[in-house]
Amino acid sequence: MATLNAYEIQEQLVTLKEDARSRSPGELSRVENVCDEFFQLKVPRNSEILDVAAGSGIISAKLQTGGYMNIDALDGDLPTLRRLQALRLYRNYICRSVDGIRSTGLREETYDMVITAGGFAADAINPLDVTEMLRVLKPEGHLLWTMKTVRDEGTPAFSSFDANLNGLQRAGRCKIIKRKQFVDPDTNSVGVFYLVQRLAGSLPDYVNMEVPSELKKQISDILVDTSDPLNRVKFYDDWCDKYDEDLVIVGNYTGHIKCVEAFIKLGLNRNVTILDLAAGTGLLGAEVGKHGYENVDGLDSSLGMLGQARKQSIYRDYIVAMVEGLGSIPINDETYDVVMSSNGFAPGQIYPHAIPEILRVMRPGGYLLWTMREGYQQRSQKFALLDAEIKDLANTGSAELVVGPVVFDNFVLEHPGKFYMLRKTPRHHVAYTQEEQPIDNHAPNHQ
Repeated sequence: MATLNAYEIQEQLVTLKEDARSRSPGELSRVENVCDEFFQLKVPRNSEILDVAAGSGIISAKLQTGGYMNIDALDGDLPTLRRLQALRLYRNYICRSVDGIRSTGLREETYDMVITAGGFAADAINPLDVTEMLRVLKPEGHLLWTMKTVRDEGTPAFSSFDANLNGLQRAGRCKIIKRKQFVDPDTNSVGVFYLVQRLAGSLPDYVNMEVPSELKKQISDILVDTSDPLNRVKFYDDWCDKYDEDLVIVGNYTGHIKCVEAFIKLGLNRNVTILDLAAGTGLLGAEVGKHGYENVDGLDSSLGMLGQARKQSIYRDYIVAMVEGLGSIPINDETYDVVMSSNGFAPGQIYPHAIPEILRVMRPGGYLLWTMREGYQQRSQKFALLDAEIKDLANTGSAELVVGPVVFDNFVLEHPGKFYMLRKTPRHHVAYTQEEQPIDNHAPNHQ
């Protein structure tokens, strides 16, 4: 649908202001205050903006007069969104309520700015759900809102609003930049404005941990060790009718043990979050659980396989998905500290081009470890490019190759295996920076 031109925006704004004055005393003052504060930030015109509890759409019309066009609407009322869509006031229309963490269905770190006028109210958004608004903000991005005073709202949740915000600030989640009261000239009622900046937060404690050459050698020595492992697993693959014989594991399978042994050598604390890709019946998950790691989720494309793992209560969560291109894993960005996979990388399962998607769900500085059967590069063009793709990730600063490729014996039966360990670059993608500030900082056309 075509966007509005400047003349149409001005017309819409005049109409919306008249409606606000007659419909909801105090609304216009809350909108004017939050928009004036927004313009004072002088953020780039291409900033990604989310208007929460969009309501009449007046915030979007106001911001568009200043040249801001990348504005999405989020509102829990479908008729409201349909009316806004007919008015062509937003880019996207999201019918979700803010009611708990991940309730919006939006990916983490999506927007540069989140704004609402009156969205926090006793009959609307609970103030405790400010955490969900912060979640969808990029680090260094801003959350702005206006609301009635805590006294006027009069609920226990609002009574602890400031204490909750101060707690988030102490935890390094956000920074309270501004809090001020204002008076509505029409009703003489008092409102409150808040400006909060999301912080990147503390990175995992292992981000600055170097992997010394001695440790790399120890891991390599473990993987090429030809001695029999303590635990031999006979794994009968239920997918034998769907995939070629390279995927059938019918013998002394050690890939999961080798992968976990390498992971244990890193010495990470027991509260790290782990994702087991192509988890199957849970061999790797069970093995890592023996070492005291409990925050382990399993992902597999086969519901039947995960069902077998569920019977043994191996994983915390069970995720059914195919690992393919970007967005294929139904998990938020930067969710896991470690991702492991044993025999998941194979023709017909996970291909090398999926590594960027796997890195997406990992926290900065996190580790990706996997074992696979040696020789796929001779039978699959996609796997022939595996080392080249890893090199590209290193060249672009996405990840570094910590260990590998290491070839070891007895991956399954007499076939050798191969091990890799990658580490995601320890950095956050932040919102707009000072260098991105526009040269044209003229004042917007306030109405």
